[in-house]
Amino acid sequence: MASNRSRKTRRTARRTARRTARKTARKTARKTVRKTVRKTARKTVRKTVRKTARKTARKTARKTARKTARKTARKTVRKTVRKTVRKTVRKTARKTARKTARKTVRKTARKTRIIKKAKKPVKRRKKAITSKIADLEKKLKDLSKEKPKPAEITPPPPKPAEITPPPPPPKPAEKAPPVLVYEQWKQVPTKNWNDQKAVLTGYTASSDRYWASLHVQNAPDVPAANWNDQKAVLTGYTHPGNKYFATRQRLANHPRDKTFQPGIAVSAGSGGSTQTSPPPPPPPPKQSQPESQPQSSSGKKSKQQELEDYEKEYIVRYAQEQEEATKAVAEEASAASKRGAMPKGF
Repeated sequence: MASNRSRKTRRTARRTARRTARKTARKTARKTVRKTVRKTARKTVRKTVRKTARKTARKTARKTARKTARKTARKTVRKTVRKTVRKTVRKTARKTARKTARKTVRKTARKTRIIKKAKKPVKRRKKAITSKIADLEKKLKDLSKEKPKPAEITPPPPKPAEITPPPPPPKPAEKAPPVLVYEQWKQVPTKNWNDQKAVLTGYTASSDRYWASLHVQNAPDVPAANWNDQKAVLTGYTHPGNKYFATRQRLANHPRDKTFQPGIAVSAGSGGSTQTSPPPPPPPPKQSQPESQPQSSSGKKSKQQELEDYEKEYIVRYAQEQEEATKAVAEEASAASKRGAMPKGF
C-alpha cells in the first residue's frame, strides 16, 4: 500500500509540474508576443507619423513657395506697370506742353510781325549775324578740343655693333640607358612617411614604390589586339587585352627577374617599343667652397652643406619627374589616337 501511495504522489507531482510549466510557458509566450506587438506597433506608428510629417512639411513648403512667388511676381508686375504708365504720362505731358508753347510763341511772333512790318529786316539781320557768330565760336571750340596727332618719328637704323649673333645650334639629346620593364618602380617618387603620423597614428602604410612594383606601368613590346574581333567568338563579354595580363605579376615564388612574363622582361627601349625613356637630369654644378669655411680633418662636409646639396638634388629630381609625367601622358594620348582599335580609357 505504501508503494502505491508513493507512486500516486509521484504521478500527481509530475502532473502538477507539467501544468505549472505549461502555464509559465504560456504566460511568457503571451508576454513576449505582447511586447513584440507593442514594439512593432510603436515603430510603425513612428514611421507613419514621420512620413506624414515630412509630406505635410513638403506640401506646406511648396505651397508657401508658390504663394510667395506669385505675390512677388504680382508686385513686380504692378510696379513695372505703374512706372511705365507714369513715364509715358510724363513724356506725353511734356510733349504736349512743348507743342502748345511753340504754337503760342509762333502765333504771337506772327502777330507781332504783321504789326511791326517796318522793323522786320533789321531784326532778321541781327538774328542771322548773331547765329552765325555763335556757330563760328562752336566750331573754334571743337577745333581747340581736338588733340594734335603726334608726328610720325622714323626709327634710326640699327648700328652694326648692336646686331645680335645667331643662336648656336641645339645640342643632340643624349640617349638614356634602357630601363628594364620590371624595374620601372624605381622611377616612382618616394614620400616622407613622417607626414602620415598626423593623419593616422600607430600605422605606417607601404610606400608608393612597393605598390608600383606589383605591376608594370608600360609594356610597349606587347601588341594590342583589336577587341572587336572577339564579338564573333563570344558575344556579350569583352575580354581584357594582352597588355593587362602582361603588366600583372606572376606568383610570388618566382625570382625578381621572372616575376612578370619573360616576353615583358626586356628593356623599354627595344625595337618594338614606341616610347623612349626621358634623358637623365643634368649634374648639378659643383660649387667651390670658400677658403674661410673651416673643414674637418676627415674631409667630410658639414650638415648645412649636406642639406643644401640634398635640396638641390631634390629640386632637380622633382622637375625631372614632372617632365616625365607630362611626356608619358602626351605619348599615351598620341598612341591611342594613332591606333584607334582599343576603346578610350583602356
